Amino acid sequence: MQIARIAQALGIEAKQLQTLISQNTNGRFLGIFGEPGVNVLKLNLSLDHVFSVL
Repeated sequence: MQIARIAQALGIEAKQLQTLISQNTNGRFLGIFGEPGVNVLKLNLSLDHVFSVL
């Protein structure tokens, strides 16, 4: 829900941010328990890597 706002604040495309979020999302525990969740630490490290390349 916040992808557009965050992408604009970071100066990247929303599609690029969505890809990074998808790459850093953990699935359900044992495939059935809980909800998928974003690993925020890994996402932030990925964003740092993208910005260091730019």
